[in-house]
Amino acid sequence: MIFSFYSLTLTTMRRILTGLAAAIVLFTASCAGPQKSIYFRELTPNDPSVFTQKIDPFKEAIIQPDDILAINVTSPSSIVEDKGNTTVSIFNGGGTPYSTNATLGGGSTNSNGFLVDPSGHIDYPFLGKIKLGGLTIRQAKEALAKQLKTIVKEPVVEIRIVNYRITVLGEVGHPGTIMAPNHKISIIDAIAAAGDIPITGRKDNVTVIRETEGTREFAHLNLNSRDVFTSPYFYLKQNDIVYVEPARIRRQEGNDFFRFYLPTITTLMSTILAVYGIIQLTSK
Repeated sequence: MIFSFYSLTLTTMRRILTGLAAAIVLFTASCAGPQKSIYFRELTPNDPSVFTQKIDPFKEAIIQPDDILAINVTSPSSIVEDKGNTTVSIFNGGGTPYSTNATLGGGSTNSNGFLVDPSGHIDYPFLGKIKLGGLTIRQAKEALAKQLKTIVKEPVVEIRIVNYRITVLGEVGHPGTIMAPNHKISIIDAIAAAGDIPITGRKDNVTVIRETEGTREFAHLNLNSRDVFTSPYFYLKQNDIVYVEPARIRRQEGNDFFRFYLPTITTLMSTILAVYGIIQLTSK
């Protein structure tokens, strides 16, 4: 009778240990989860219809203080009249050398440029202080060409913001600074260049921090919604900061599990093994 009781107990204990081990394996596997998540959840993948929405025209970049402008001046008249381009080359060689090492799509850029001071002015050869801050690239080219006509015949001006940069922080593959040489970058482009958002990051609460005329704006974008495409913050501006918040559920898995659940399971396992050992010794 006693032997039968111990045999039943040992069998039961083995089943409990086997079940508990299987439960731990399943729980660990469920914590791992997939490494990719879904964007734009509101878009139904099986819906054959095409949804369209009107979008506002893309707004040109506006020159701001601390921007570095690469300015190139050419003149077709100097070639026609066979006078060389000595005067024009003086303008193109001006400025202070600056170096940027990160660009959208990789690569590096080393260029001379003119720094826009806090009042929006640049110090340009022969012309002195010129205010370009607050102007679009198109307006700045027209304003500079107008003043250059007193020195260069039929000047053609090209202006580019060398340090058009976006900073991406938080739960992304590669946090850091991204350069956009074409002065156009969306929130999607920036996140893709930063290595995408893993499952550990929240796509429904991406923060864009922007400084405009002495004010700092905090905008929250939901990348699970198609409304993000109509947001005024969908296209980023130079010096914007994008922050991706970690998902709370992943923080709980990383912290709560090891802080609370794992010690409890370990204690339970130790108790079961102790009882099992006592039963084994008693049965001998």
